[in-house]
Amino acid sequence: MKVAVVTGSAKGLGKAMALALAKDGYTAVIHYNKSADVAKKTLSEVKKISPQSIALQADLKDEKQVEKMFKVINSTFKRVDILINNVGNFLYKEFAKTSTDEFKDIIDSNILTTYLCSRGVLPVMRKQKSGHIINIGSVGANTLTLREKSAPYFMAKNVVYYLTKVMAHEEARHGIHVNMISPASLETDIFKASDFPMGRSANYDDVVKVLRFLISPDAYYINGSNIEVAGAFIPGMT
Repeated sequence: MKVAVVTGSAKGLGKAMALALAKDGYTAVIHYNKSADVAKKTLSEVKKISPQSIALQADLKDEKQVEKMFKVINSTFKRVDILINNVGNFLYKEFAKTSTDEFKDIIDSNILTTYLCSRGVLPVMRKQKSGHIINIGSVGANTLTLREKSAPYFMAKNVVYYLTKVMAHEEARHGIHVNMISPASLETDIFKASDFPMGRSANYDDVVKVLRFLISPDAYYINGSNIEVAGAFIPGMT
């Protein structure tokens, strides 16, 4: 059995990645926080392909809930082959008008969740001497990117990029790969097609194709990398 944990996978990109991995033979752990009804429907879809898949609820900004979730995962499956850190809220708002709670939510939902969930799988991956951690970033995450009305989000993704590099360096000797996929805007975001050099935004399938490559034997020596799925889009350029 191969097991993949995808955070925030009740809907959107997370759902697309979980379904793709289920089709590729993985048992999926569908994670959700507040979207219980949606997660139930997603799990029903996934179980048609991967019958042993499960859904688990947790607020990944809460250390105790993360520990509880991975305790269930580890006791149920005894292994984790892939962790996709997909959770990460976005806020489009002027910095001066951003509340303290909003700021903390962007930082914690992007950085703290990545840290806590990665820490949750590393012991079992080290024991296996294998595993993939895929962090979902954003175009421009590997540079100091200044964007109007989204400063906290890009700050957070800069740190996720930093965590990707550090974890890859530390865990490579254990056979663990840690990489990052950084899409441009996806279908649900704020841009229009004409904003993109290639005439459209990124879509879920674009990201899934890169995911499949990174977890394949062909990408064995790719570790600590950030792959932009952006169609030449550069934040701030028109």
